[in-house]
Amino acid sequence: MILPLGTVELVDRREPLYVDVASLNSVAEAFRLRGVDVVIDYEHQSLQGGRAPAAGWIKEMEVRQDGLWGRVEWTEQAQEYLRRREYRYFSPVLRLDPETRRPQALMQVALTNVPAIKGLAPLVARWEAGPRVKVKGLALDERAEEMKMLEKLKALVGLESETQEEAVWSKTLGVFRDLGATLGLPEEASASQLKGAVTALKAGAQRMKEVQAELEALKARVAAESATQAVDEALQAGKITPAQKEWALEYFRQDPEGFKAFAAHAPKSVPTGELPRPGEHRRRGNLEPEEMAVCRALNLAPEEYLKAKAASGQVQETWR
Repeated sequence: MILPLGTVELVDRREPLYVDVASLNSVAEAFRLRGVDVVIDYEHQSLQGGRAPAAGWIKEMEVRQDGLWGRVEWTEQAQEYLRRREYRYFSPVLRLDPETRRPQALMQVALTNVPAIKGLAPLVARWEAGPRVKVKGLALDERAEEMKMLEKLKALVGLESETQEEAVWSKTLGVFRDLGATLGLPEEASASQLKGAVTALKAGAQRMKEVQAELEALKARVAAESATQAVDEALQAGKITPAQKEWALEYFRQDPEGFKAFAAHAPKSVPTGELPRPGEHRRRGNLEPEEMAVCRALNLAPEEYLKAKAASGQVQETWR
C-alpha cells in the first residue's frame, strides 16, 4: 500500500495529508498518463542529484477501498536488503494541492528506515523462503495472479479496467441474481442451484429438438397419406388414368389445393367403376382395357369395335 485512505499524519510538524478517493484516482491517472514506471530508490538519492540506483519499480497502480496500492518489481539488491530487514519502510514523494494538501501525483518512492508517515506498517511484514513478500496474507506473486483473475472478471461482467474491486463483486453478485431470477430461482440461489437450472434448461431444449423432429416426420407421413388418398379417389372417380398416378402424386405434393381443384373440375377420362382391379384381366380378343372402356362409353359391342378397327387397317384379329 502506497497511501492509505483518510487523514495521513506525518511525524514532523507538517500538516497532515488528506487522502480521499478522488485524490487517489488523480494519482493513478497521473501515473497512467505519464506512461513510465515510478522509481523506488534508496533514501531519496534521486532528489540529491547524484548517483541513485533503483531498488525497484512500481509497474502498476490500483485504487482500492482502503487506499492506493502498487505492484513492485524489486532489484536483487533490494530483495536482499528486505530479506535481512536492513530496510523496512518506504517514503513516498508526492505532488500536493497547495490549498487542500490532497495528493495529485506520485513522483517517486524511497526505501528508508525513517518514514515520514506516522504508524506506517513495515514494508516486509513476513518473509518466506524465496523472494516473496506477504501482504495481507497473500504473497506478491499470488496477489498478482489474483489481480489477473479480477481483470478477467471485470471483462466478463462488462466493467472498465479501472473499476474498484468492491464494485466488481457487487456487479458480479447482481449478474448472478439476475440469472437466478431469469431461471425462476429465489434471490439467494446458490451456484449449484443455478447450474442445475441451466442443465435442466439445456435438457428441455434438446427434448424440444427431438419433438420437433418427430413432428416433422409425422407431418411428412400425413402428407404422403393424404396424397395417396386424394389420388386414389381421383382414380376411382375416373378423373385420371392409372398411367397418370405418379404425375398426380407429385402434383398433390407440390400443390394440394391445386390438385383438389383439378380433381373437382376435371371431366371423367375413364368411366367410373370401369378401371380394372389389380390382377384382373379384362382383355377380350385384342382389346385393351382402355378400348373396352371406350366401347362401354359409346355403347358399342366389342365385336363391332374390332371390325371397325380391322377395317381401318390397324389390326387383323379373330374374335374369340
